[in-house]
Parts: sequence; structure tokens; C-alpha cells
Amino acid sequence: MKKLLVLTLVALGTTQALHAQDEVELGYFDNLSVGLSVGSDGIGFDVAAPISEYAAVRGGFSFVPTIKVNKTIHATSNKNSSVCDDIKIQAKGQIFNGKLLFDYYPFKNSSFHLTAGAFFGTSEIVKIHNTSPILKDPADYGTAGLILGSGDKEYQLTTDKDGNAKIKAKVNGFKPYIGLGFGRAVMKKQRFGVSFDMGVQFWGKPGVYADAKKNDAFSQQEKDHHFKYKDLADDDDKDLRDAIKTVEKITVCPVLNIRLTYRIFK
Repeated sequence: MKKLLVLTLVALGTTQALHAQDEVELGYFDNLSVGLSVGSDGIGFDVAAPISEYAAVRGGFSFVPTIKVNKTIHATSNKNSSVCDDIKIQAKGQIFNGKLLFDYYPFKNSSFHLTAGAFFGTSEIVKIHNTSPILKDPADYGTAGLILGSGDKEYQLTTDKDGNAKIKAKVNGFKPYIGLGFGRAVMKKQRFGVSFDMGVQFWGKPGVYADAKKNDAFSQQEKDHHFKYKDLADDDDKDLRDAIKTVEKITVCPVLNIRLTYRIFK
């Protein structure tokens, strides 16, 4: 019985010692964790370090895998008779961002946190190009194209020497972020952890841009002309007008993700 009691006390003491050894005090950059996240901002990887018991900093990157959408537009109402009636186009979206985020914990042992920081990277979030000829005559490649707008705001969406025209949806490259969540960037008692984050990226006012020029005899090539919804004429392609109108409204991007963490240092 005495031997059993001694063994039990030793086992309990060892367990407590191991638990105490695994629990850490978080100081100024004295621990480090790595994290893998997945969510509306894509797939992400980051490293995190505590600043104190009440704050931590995270740095890393995230990316949204390439998404492609194919569509056929009808240009029968176009004023340029050299333009094909049906044009196949492809929209491709891909986003890659670096990120620097600061978590604040209201209490020493709090899992709830407030987050502020920024994402920075891709500004061209969607690129659109034709996959079938826009112009009927290859001799017009590089000079002619689709006519958009009307009056003094009439522009020609020009093609390059290979007959391709490109449109881009662009946002700010620097995107401030605020949010909140649950879970610590660097765990105190366990090496593995799970955390949740939700918030918004501020994209600024998006725009739709393309290589275009004023449709008159004195115009010069204008790179990245900003097409606004109100600049387009009523007889322009309705899908394009609706797309630009929708893009102009998306000034923030919601973020919701789950993050798996592993503490490297004690």
C-alpha cells in the first residue's frame, strides 16, 4: 500500500511538472507560433509572436486560387461594323496579399481579441480578355476596337497587335483591416490551438480600367482609362454596364477564417 501511494504521488507530481513546463508566460517576442488559415480571404500562412500578455503581432500572406469564368457577349449594337457580333471572353480572378496584423486581448487570459492591421498586395483583382476575335479583319488589330460611351465621353476599347482587348477591375493595393475573433495567436498552455477571425478589408472605391482612347481623329492612346458606369451609353452592352455598376459598390471585403496554430518555442 505504501509503495502504491508513493507511486501515485510521483505520477501526480510528474504530471503537474509536465503541465507547468508546457504552460508559458508570454513576454516581448519570447515565443513564436506558426499558423495555417483558410477562409474568405483564401489560404494563408503566418508567424506570430507575443508583445505582452495582452497583445500579439502576426505577419504572413494569403492567396485566393485562380478562378476563371467564360462567357459570350453580343456586340450587335456596336457602332463599329468591323466588330464581330459574338465575342467570347474570359474573366480571371486571383488575389495575393501580404498581411501584418496586431491582436489585442482585453484580459490577461482572454481568448477574445480585437485586431487591426493591413493587407497589401494585388490591386488587379479581376482581369478580362477576349478568347475569340473582336475584329473581323486582322488588318484592324492594334488600331480599332469596341466603342464605349457616347458624345464627348465616347472611347474606343482598343486591341493590341494580336487582336486582344483587356479590362481590369482594380482596388487599392493597401487594404486596412479591422476585426475581432477568438483564440490566441500564441497559445499559453498548449502547443496546438484553433482560432477564428472575422472582419473587413477596406478596398477603397474599385474601378474598371482598360487601354482606350478618345474616339476622334486627334486622340492619343490612353493607358488604363477609368470607365465609370455613368460614362457608358444606354446602348452599350448591358452585362458590361451592370458589371461596372456592381464593382463600383464593393468598397469592403468581408473576412471570415479559421486558423490552426502551433507554438514553436516555450
